[in-house]
Amino acid sequence: MEIQLSHTKESWIARAYDGSASSFVALEAFGWGELLNLGYYPLLHTPLVLGGLGHFQRRLARESLALLDAQPGERILDAACGRGWTTAEIATRGASVLGVDLLSDAIEEARRRFGSRPGVQFTAGDTTALPGETQGFALGDDSLDGIHCLEAGFHFGPDGRQAFLEQAWRMLRPGGRLVLVDFVWRNNRPEEIADFDDKRIVRDTWRFDEFEPLERYRTRARQLGFHQRKLLDWSRPVTGRFVKLGFLLAYLGNSTQGRWLLKQLFPAVSGVRDEEWPDLLALMHAHERVQKQSSYIALVLDKPGG
Repeated sequence: MEIQLSHTKESWIARAYDGSASSFVALEAFGWGELLNLGYYPLLHTPLVLGGLGHFQRRLARESLALLDAQPGERILDAACGRGWTTAEIATRGASVLGVDLLSDAIEEARRRFGSRPGVQFTAGDTTALPGETQGFALGDDSLDGIHCLEAGFHFGPDGRQAFLEQAWRMLRPGGRLVLVDFVWRNNRPEEIADFDDKRIVRDTWRFDEFEPLERYRTRARQLGFHQRKLLDWSRPVTGRFVKLGFLLAYLGNSTQGRWLLKQLFPAVSGVRDEEWPDLLALMHAHERVQKQSSYIALVLDKPGG
């Protein structure tokens, strides 16, 4: 059975990653490619920024996958897998992995890059509405040992996040694990994001409406029966340092000398038009306001039993 796609939802989210926004053009110039996450920035690794963002994106993915701790022979769902790097990385541990993403273009790229790897399958679909089986990969009750979802839940919407948690509970076997890494709102009034992103710069750039309140995530997981193994706050090494880095690059880009320097370090920056740099700086100011009211967390949930 194939997963049914919502083309309206796909086209909405695709605008964040299809290269049509100047923010995405800039991020690709600074090293986005295999992965589409913000990155994890240990303070001592900061000089490696000169080599692009890829090192830090891989670091974030590996931090997340270490929490999953996939074992040989396990069956894993990599939910919202993007261009497939994390799916392939899980498979190197001897697991059988299905990578699912809403964006058909991302899945095509994942198949091109990693589709020939043993233990790896990819399919385009909505991870909040999965069937019991796709392409021979069972997604029925108690069929999975682990589920990984890195920096995607904020796209799902509140109903979608509830549906995702419910499906995770259904598909995981007793003893199985869900690793959910996401942006969360610090209080129980997520609609307040409109006060800090009043022009919808952040929300329209990244195609979402609200972050899930942390306590609502935890409460919904507990009500389903999950046991919270870990809750890690990665705000400082992820969103905090990403915003600081973004400000530095945006400020440089708003001066002739700064743009010249950036083009020497990152030649692809030439793809960002001079008139787009003020918009990128405005975006970083909006990010800073939202970042101060939100957190970036890694939530590890176990299904008891097994």
